[in-house]
Amino acid sequence: MASILQGRKVLKRRIAQGSQGPELLSGQFGAQEAEEACRQEGYVWRERSWGPLQTLWTFLLQVLHAGSSCRSAVAMALGQQAAEAALPGGVASSEVLPSLPSPDPSAYCQARQRVPLGVFERAVRCVGQKLQQRVGQAHAWLGRRVWLVDGTTCSMPDTPELQAAFGQPTEQAPGCGFPVAKVVAMFCWASGAVLEAVISPWRQHELHSWRTLWGLLQRLDVVVADRLYCTYMDLAGLVARGCDGVFRLHQRRPKDFRQGKRLGKDDRLITWRRPLKHNRPRGLSVRQWRRLPETMAVRVLRFRTGVRGFRSRCIYVATSLLDPAAYPLERIAALYRDRWMIELRFRDIKITLGMDVLRGKTPDVVRKEILMHLLAYNLLRALMWQAAVQHGKDLHRLSFAGTVDRLNAFGPYLWLYRRTSKGDAMIALLLRCIAGDAVPDRPNRIEPRAAKRRPKQYARLNQPRHQLRRVLQREASRS
Repeated sequence: MASILQGRKVLKRRIAQGSQGPELLSGQFGAQEAEEACRQEGYVWRERSWGPLQTLWTFLLQVLHAGSSCRSAVAMALGQQAAEAALPGGVASSEVLPSLPSPDPSAYCQARQRVPLGVFERAVRCVGQKLQQRVGQAHAWLGRRVWLVDGTTCSMPDTPELQAAFGQPTEQAPGCGFPVAKVVAMFCWASGAVLEAVISPWRQHELHSWRTLWGLLQRLDVVVADRLYCTYMDLAGLVARGCDGVFRLHQRRPKDFRQGKRLGKDDRLITWRRPLKHNRPRGLSVRQWRRLPETMAVRVLRFRTGVRGFRSRCIYVATSLLDPAAYPLERIAALYRDRWMIELRFRDIKITLGMDVLRGKTPDVVRKEILMHLLAYNLLRALMWQAAVQHGKDLHRLSFAGTVDRLNAFGPYLWLYRRTSKGDAMIALLLRCIAGDAVPDRPNRIEPRAAKRRPKQYARLNQPRHQLRRVLQREASRS
């Protein structure tokens, strides 16, 4: 009896400390990092079944298995804990099962609400910075660190609380649409990790969110983004911080290459002037407008992209990299071509990990759900980086979807045999499988953005559901 009681105490302590998961992931963000993040946020917790680490690990399981409910996530966590009790050295008795948490997911949902939002933000930042430091200067662009910046959107359930917090597109009728959140993120060009992200309502402009991330920039950093970011204020703000920008020229900017100074073929140095006071952008105060320099030298490049069988396209890029010898046109054109990588990274997060449509019902849980998807993405990128280094592969050629599938398949066994020779062999096999799944290099590939499978022939919901329900009830009563 004493051994059973002692075993139950040990098991309860393990559950309170949280499942560590496979060492490949817990080594990036484990118990020590999670507890430190909680302390920095001033979060005090009791020793209970759903502690902060156990909650984060279960949340991560839910994200890695796209489309999983809270019930299935709790079931996966309970399965791991029950298996841990049956391991050698554990208590292999049915009497310890009452020590496990209840399979009811309500306690897990409450635990997610208790963990502060800042813990999730610090977790994303911690894993991203670790990966960025591992990559180091070996993969810098001409000795400089490069950031890719862009925004995306996420849909969520149509609840009054989410509608008030995020809002929905104006073209959708009230009661017929879904709230939408904007996510603006900064990705490391070399590693693909996301370091910071801003989650904002639908109506907040993307540039406003992007400017709140300027504190992450260091001197000599280079920012690559699309034409939306090609504004006088943003380019001048980067230069003031000792950074540089490579943006596609905004459609309202003239493309006359007869202006300015010729630096080479398809390469001009042009002087931009500060917008007039009455024409300053919305959201830019008079005080901020006066801080901008009256003029700014900008280098405008032109290069052509060709796809066999199609007419070539002419791309115009504006940059503050003014030295044509240090930064040739060909290198800048190749760098801007890599801007498309952020679209692929967002696709990995939204489609492969399932962040496109969120499941949370409150603004706090929705924000945590987005950050947990970003944390899972960073952990997977770190796993891909380890496989690429060990097997001499290009990190950006490895399949992200293949990594998710293989980790989900190997995950239970990696956890079960952790810290054993069999577990080490399985880790080596997993990394070899990830490194062997390389995406073919298909430049200029074009795929139609169209769905082949037809949707079911249901009528569109053009009025709020409760109103339509009343109409159907009246029609049913008449018949």
